[in-house]
Amino acid sequence: LPRHVALLPLLAAVLLCASPGAQAPDRIATTADALVGAPVFFHGKRVVVRHAVRQTDRLAELDGAAKPVYIFWREPPAGTEGEIRGEFWDIGRMLEGDERFASYDFRPVVEAANKGRWPGRDQIFVLLGATLIPGPAASAPTIRGIAMAPEQFDGRSVTLIGRFRGRNLFADVPQGVSKGKWDFVLQSADGAIWVTGLRPKGKDFDLDPGARVDTGRWLEVTGTVTRDGSSVWLAGQSARVTAAPADQPVEIAAPPPSREPAPVVIFSAPLTDDTEIPPDGRVRIQFSRDMKAASFDNRVRVRYDGPNAPAGPAPASTSTYNEGTRSLEVSFKEPLGRFQTVVIVLEDGIVAIDGQPLKPWTLRFTTGG
Repeated sequence: LPRHVALLPLLAAVLLCASPGAQAPDRIATTADALVGAPVFFHGKRVVVRHAVRQTDRLAELDGAAKPVYIFWREPPAGTEGEIRGEFWDIGRMLEGDERFASYDFRPVVEAANKGRWPGRDQIFVLLGATLIPGPAASAPTIRGIAMAPEQFDGRSVTLIGRFRGRNLFADVPQGVSKGKWDFVLQSADGAIWVTGLRPKGKDFDLDPGARVDTGRWLEVTGTVTRDGSSVWLAGQSARVTAAPADQPVEIAAPPPSREPAPVVIFSAPLTDDTEIPPDGRVRIQFSRDMKAASFDNRVRVRYDGPNAPAGPAPASTSTYNEGTRSLEVSFKEPLGRFQTVVIVLEDGIVAIDGQPLKPWTLRFTTGG
């Protein structure tokens, strides 16, 4: 066969693995029990839970959670019932004084939960940049609804539609339930559930839980919801291939218009005009306001400057916005040049979540040897 024809099956496999159905969700629907039961898995991830909140003068906390989970609201919520969305962090896995969290005051939390002593791991948790999206809990059984309120569906026979994700190949859930060799994960929107006792095989399909090339297929699975502590799974009875549902992805509701001032940069590491910066380091830029993450796309420019600037393309970089800390991290695909002046420009068009523009901003620093 011609070489380009022989390569077609390999190319098809690569495209399947890179398809949207193989990507991890941006947020994970879960429960408070699961958060504190698997803090290593959820640490630093965006999550959504439905849980009662206990509010005191200074602190908000998930009421009755097995371990303390404190809430740092982006804005004070208007209601009391709905979905709580934020970034989950284990304080004990942070360094005290970590500059990434300079905009948060953890002292009241540490004082209330641990008498002012910085905690160890798996002791005190926080939800940062949290929002409350009002609305009632789901009444119909869906993967997302079961992930957030498994107690409502425990023991019920249900039929669920979701993407086949293999043996948790994309880390949609914390850990396996270890019921059998054919266990697999079914995922939809930002929810996921294990399916046990059922081989993913039937008319016109035979899927391998260990093969990424098989993921992304939509299955309709019938079974019984079962849970043990924070672990939840579907004891499968039957499965068939189906089409993707027509429902829309779950999105965060846009905040109401505000009269807040335009965003500004309040901190950067390194600071402007710093010298002897490690060539393999990263840059962090923190803002006074919550920013619209998509507005950074193609608006963060990196270049060398000065008489000794090397010829050729600018340093290749990637930029990632962290909602919980209101910060942008710029990382470089290769170490920067030694003893070079580096310029990072945030261009016009970057905005806060309410559309207020950020004035173009420049950071300049010099690398060391």
